[in-house]
Formats: sequence, C-alpha cells, structure tokens
Amino acid sequence: MRFFLFFFLPLLLVLCSSCNTEKPDEETLVQLAGTSVARETPVEVKIQAVERGAFPLRTISSGILEASRQVVLRSGAGGKITQLQLEEGGRVENGRLVLQLDDREQQLQLQQSELQLQEALVTKQDMIVSNGGQATVDTSVSPQKLEFILIASGYKRAQQAIEEAQFNLTKAQLYAPFAGLVAEVKVRLHQQIAAGEEIAHLIDPSSFEVVFPLLESEAVQVRTGQQLRVRPAALPSLDLPAEVTGVNPVVNEQGLVKVRARLRNPGGHPLFEGMKVEVVLEQPLRDQLIVPKSAVVLRSGREVVFSYDQEEKLAKWNYVHIAHENDSSVAIDEGLEADMLIIYEGNLNLAHDAAVEVVE
Repeated sequence: MRFFLFFFLPLLLVLCSSCNTEKPDEETLVQLAGTSVARETPVEVKIQAVERGAFPLRTISSGILEASRQVVLRSGAGGKITQLQLEEGGRVENGRLVLQLDDREQQLQLQQSELQLQEALVTKQDMIVSNGGQATVDTSVSPQKLEFILIASGYKRAQQAIEEAQFNLTKAQLYAPFAGLVAEVKVRLHQQIAAGEEIAHLIDPSSFEVVFPLLESEAVQVRTGQQLRVRPAALPSLDLPAEVTGVNPVVNEQGLVKVRARLRNPGGHPLFEGMKVEVVLEQPLRDQLIVPKSAVVLRSGREVVFSYDQEEKLAKWNYVHIAHENDSSVAIDEGLEADMLIIYEGNLNLAHDAAVEVVE
C-alpha cells in the first residue's frame, strides 16, 4: 500500500496539472493566423474602383444574310435568246440590256399594225368629206360625228393595235431594274424559252440585312434603330455594324422571334446571299455595379471578389452575386459597393487577409 501511494500519487498530480492547462480560443487562433499571413511576402496585385454605370448586356445569336433588294428576272415573252449579258457573280448596271429575244415576229406585227392604221386613216378622211368636212381637218365636223367616224373607220382600233405591237416588242427585251450582282443564271444563249420563264437572280449587295432569331424574353428588349455587330462565319475577323430595322410580332412554335437588321456600309466585303453570321446585340442596363470579369474567382463553388484594404494593405474576401455578364465584365447586384477598390489581377491564389502590394 505504501508502495502504491509513493509511486502513483505523483503521477496523478502531473495528470491533473495537464488537464487544467487552457486551450487558445478561436479569436486567438484567428489573430495568430492573421499575424502569420501578414508576415508573408506580399502578393503583387492590380486594383481599380468598382464602377457604377450602364452595363452592356450582350446577346449572341446566329443568323443569315439576305438582300432586301433582290429580284428574279423573268422573260416577258417566249422565243429564242439572241443576246445574253448575264454571268454568275458578274455586276450589271441599272437599265442595262441583259437579254434579247428573236423579235422578228413582233417587228412584223408592228409593221402590220402601222399599215392598218394608214388604211383606217384613208377611210376616216373619206367619211369626214362625206359628212361635209375637210379630209385633213378633224374639227371640220361636229365632235359627235367625229367620234362615230373614228370608230366606224377602224382608226381607233388600228391605233390600239400599234400600241399592243409596240408593247409586245418591248417584252422581247429584258433590262436590269437596278444595279447589282447576277446569281443563279438558268438559261443559255440560243436557248428557246417560254414567256415568264426564270432567267436569273439579281441581288443588290448594298441592301444586305441579317435575319436572326431571339427568345421572346430577349426580343421584348429590342427596339428599332438599336445597334449591333455582325461577324460572318467565313470571315471571323470582319466586324460589321448593323441597325435593327424590324421585329416580327409573332412568336413561332419554338418560342423564337424573327428580327431583321440592316448592315451599314457592307460594300467592299465578299458577302453572299444566305451567308451564316454571328450576331452580337448589346442592350445597355443602367445603374449597375461593374467589375472586370477577371476580378471574379471561385472559392468553394461560390463567386468571390477580393477588395483592397488601403490601411492594412490586405485583401478582403467578398462573396458576390452576378446579375449579368458579357465577354469582358460582370454586373454585381450583391456583395460590393460603388467606389470600393477591388483586385482584378493577381487574385487567383489569394486568401482572406492576404498581404498584397499594389503595382501599376
């Protein structure tokens, strides 16, 4: 028994003394951690103030180019093609003769009509004399008698026949209704064609517009005259300005609305009818807090923006909520305040209260 008290009693006293030792509280641990971070080498960062202003919300869609001024050229008469001034991709000027048919039949019809008019003129003059007038003076008889003579002599009918023959003669020729590029030529020289047959397409390249779909929730924000940018898929480096000219007030079965926008100054670029394009539509949203997209980093699956404490020269962790974003910036509606200094470069590996050094 004495041996037990002598050996184990000192050991129990040591254990009790260890149990009474105080553990550092959470506040102390945070202070120690802050001291440790502060002693680290500062991370070089770049900062800027949070901006408040209009945020350019960008909507991207795919569309196609269509010329608003284009026409299918058709022959006004049937016959054999004797002249053809049309080549695919070639340019024609306004009023240029592009097609000529063999018009010998129409010429003969006109000559016959002119002969019939001369015969009717002789008959008319004889009837004027028979009614007491002078052969070459229509007013030498009363208006009522003259009207009867013009009809009875066949003079009016002969005049109408000449007008018809002249009209048929013009249908043997086809002229360009406007300046443009020729496409889809369907006929060849010396070919026999029918009246109304398709000859070719004529496209005015200065009238190109883009047709593209938008979701109805996006289309309600679009207004006529709104500016946008168009990038042809085949020419990704080409950025063409355009202006909205119309929004179709019909939602299709897919929930999409068709929008048209006219290209401004499309001349000089190799653009084609039906060419696929990317459309970038910007809608300014007023009174937004704006930061560069690079300022936002992910921490534990949440968006974070580090602000800069000028007094302590430390990075401060701020959870944020992104309301809108585009390819270069984001609009924040929660977590930041206007004019707050935020870190937009050098922030990828930052921690809360990390020491930082601002560089230009």
